Amino acid sequence: MNRNQVNKRMIFNVVMGIAALLLLALAAFWMFGKDSEPLLSQDQAEQAVLSEYAGKVDSLKLQAGAYVAELQTEQGRYELKLDGVTGEILSIVLLKHADEPAVQPTSAASPAPSGGAAPTRSPAPTPAAQSLVSEEEAVRLALLEVPGELDDVDTGIDAAGAFYLVEIHTSDGREAVVQVNAISGKIMSVTWEEPDGEDS
Repeated sequence: MNRNQVNKRMIFNVVMGIAALLLLALAAFWMFGKDSEPLLSQDQAEQAVLSEYAGKVDSLKLQAGAYVAELQTEQGRYELKLDGVTGEILSIVLLKHADEPAVQPTSAASPAPSGGAAPTRSPAPTPAAQSLVSEEEAVRLALLEVPGELDDVDTGIDAAGAFYLVEIHTSDGREAVVQVNAISGKIMSVTWEEPDGEDS
């Protein structure tokens, strides 16, 4: 009886040890296997940026498996972060607006100029001539759409262009993610996330 119990315990320990080793090997392969994928060359990373945005790449550095690029466009200077393997653009941040005056949204209509002829103005704003909405402005617009308390702000890019994701906690305990267009400031979507658990 005792010998039988000892044998069962030994078999159990051996099986558990093998299972633990397999799990460790699988975790190591998953973590380090990604690092073995070849990184894009600087030329390939630059082409990935220029295929998405018109402009000139002024600098490109590899940092912790990702490329960080500075891009000069008609709208201004941007910092982009790219996945070092796929070239996917992970984030874009406006560093400096272009020197030329851009069409800025105003809080009130401007009065008509006095003295007859209107000053020379640029034509109606096009997407290329508009300035990027700042993070603070995106938060303000999101809070107008969904009142509450700011939790977090992220940036992203899709086929429609750059956008902000503003996470807001509402007074009733829900969380909303408001997607704000980074060029126009328009609210693109509002997604409501269900609470993890309901407190009773």
